[in-house]
Amino acid sequence: MTTARRRYGLTWTDPDGAAQASAGIFDKSAAIRRQRALKAAGCTRVKVVKVHQGELPQLIT
Repeated sequence: MTTARRRYGLTWTDPDGAAQASAGIFDKSAAIRRQRALKAAGCTRVKVVKVHQGELPQLIT
């Protein structure tokens, strides 16, 4: 039996209104830590999203 490795990215809106997406891939706990750090920095619409290998999160429109 194999276990599927889950990968997560983040999308958010900067305090100046620019939509952003993470270029790095995180495990669940690291993604949540990064989410908290972004919110503390004043970013809005911060979301942790599942991504597949070789993909990046889609920007918020």
